[in-house]
Amino acid sequence: MEYGHWVEEQNRQTSELRAALQAHVSDIELRMLVESALSHYDNLFRIKAIAAKSDVFYLMSGMWKTAAERFFLWIGGFRPSELLKVLSPQLDPLTEQQVIAVGNLQQSSQQAEDALSQGMDKLQQNLAETLTSDSSGTSAVSDYMGQMVNAMGKLEALVSFVNQQMYKILTVRQAARGLLALGDYFQRLRALSSLWAARPREPA
Repeated sequence: MEYGHWVEEQNRQTSELRAALQAHVSDIELRMLVESALSHYDNLFRIKAIAAKSDVFYLMSGMWKTAAERFFLWIGGFRPSELLKVLSPQLDPLTEQQVIAVGNLQQSSQQAEDALSQGMDKLQQNLAETLTSDSSGTSAVSDYMGQMVNAMGKLEALVSFVNQQMYKILTVRQAARGLLALGDYFQRLRALSSLWAARPREPA
């Protein structure tokens, strides 16, 4: 499945969630849509994991995404803490227990992101040193590429974990509103890219 096809399916699911929430369908029907949307995100993680093994640099560059999406890209994906910020305003009212659980999840997600950032900084430093050294060969560079694939895998695992934890914390209607907010957010990013690409150009 190409990313463009994945986006088309996400847009369709976002429209379904919007219609279901507006129609006040039963929790059972809504749960099916929510679980389908979560499964769709998991499909993207699997696709990216396979693609990373073929060309991790291409995947991390974000050239397969729109320009606005690339602006927010981090290790070939999005920071879970940033996605939680997108979700949070759409989830009110939260119970006191939910507020605590979401806060704990945000904190643990930030800590995991910080650890990943430190690991990537160290990896880039080591790779730069390897490329300037005559003694290190192709095998060392291949090893670093493997570590980059591993880092991407850790990020996708973190995003998946955050998704699943939020699903456990929230009611089914809150989860549906959150997924709708995410879908709308990504649609706006892609629309912004289209507007930017279509802007009038001054002659050189």
